[in-house]
Amino acid sequence: MPTVNVNVQPAIISWALSQTSEEKLGTKLMENIKQWLDGTKRPTFNQIEDFSKKSHIPLGYFFLQTPPVEQISLLEYRTLDSIELTNPSRNLIDTIREMEAVQEWMIDYRKEWNYDVINVVGSLKDFTDIKIIADTIRNDLGLTVEWYGTCANSSEAFNKVRKLLEDCGIVVMMNGIVGKNTHRVLDVNEFRAFAMVNEWAPLIFINGADSAGGKLFSLFHETVHLWIGENDLYNDRRYSINETKPIEFICNAVAGELMVPENVFLQKWNSNTNDDIHERIKVLARMFRCSGSVIARRALDNKKIDKSVYDRVIADAIEAYIQAKKEGSSGGDYYRVARSKLDSVFVRALCESVNSGRTSFAEAYRLTNTTSKTFSEVASGLGGVLW
Repeated sequence: MPTVNVNVQPAIISWALSQTSEEKLGTKLMENIKQWLDGTKRPTFNQIEDFSKKSHIPLGYFFLQTPPVEQISLLEYRTLDSIELTNPSRNLIDTIREMEAVQEWMIDYRKEWNYDVINVVGSLKDFTDIKIIADTIRNDLGLTVEWYGTCANSSEAFNKVRKLLEDCGIVVMMNGIVGKNTHRVLDVNEFRAFAMVNEWAPLIFINGADSAGGKLFSLFHETVHLWIGENDLYNDRRYSINETKPIEFICNAVAGELMVPENVFLQKWNSNTNDDIHERIKVLARMFRCSGSVIARRALDNKKIDKSVYDRVIADAIEAYIQAKKEGSSGGDYYRVARSKLDSVFVRALCESVNSGRTSFAEAYRLTNTTSKTFSEVASGLGGVLW
């Protein structure tokens, strides 16, 4: 078959190059790209297809006349302004697009089946009192003040709260990679979670690459955003104090109160006589089933430690996370991991829709990043039934 050269605008090639890194493209492709840009060579279709796959940019984009303007409204709601989110990665963009598809499907499903809207969404709009917001969310979810006492660790605590949110109508999805591509790992430095407000199908996405304690805090942080009724792209790695917007201060404070109630915290802190502050923080973190970073923030807010101690705890936590990632893990049971990524209510709704003929199997596989071989197994583990 003869080689087929194609016309690709230099502006498109330059734009596509800005969306990825030279390391991902490889030396040979980069040499070709330089020749395409200086006009000494024209790309072949196969080379552009290779460029598309390595950069994760849709193939169709390469044949536009001008670079696409991708409208990603969620970026306007980032917790902290950052260079990373001014130029979001393809991994983040594709993850947001995936969750938009899930949310749109769930909106249509609930409207078609005459579900009521989720009344908690935006129910605390314009509220600023931390205790009132925390008490309301506890009441809406059925959480006691010391709910964490029934959990063995942060992971159990996360699953408990996630289940209560799902029961309340909130779609909670989680993944540490894009779809099922293990080569596209989500970066917690870029984002930790996001919340997409909608009265029919509010959605929280958790970056599964985060630590167990980090995921729990993010879950509560985004929960507060839904109750207040404002979207969020949570990219605060350090539980920042001064750099955040007023609403982020509220969401952080309420998340802290839900995880570590102030009255209980002060009682436990004052009754712990360990002179080593760092050890005291570790003890309380185990007690409240959260990270040391959250305890340190509570201690700082209550003037039990100074900023230098707080900064040290945060730095140590980030270093511990990096080290744990370097050491890696076995990944666990495939189906258990696959189920952990999906909202159980969403999966059961999908099964019901497939059974009634309203949704095709192909669409169900696409929305859940599964195949015909795995969908039934994953769905049944989440309570879904296929006829």
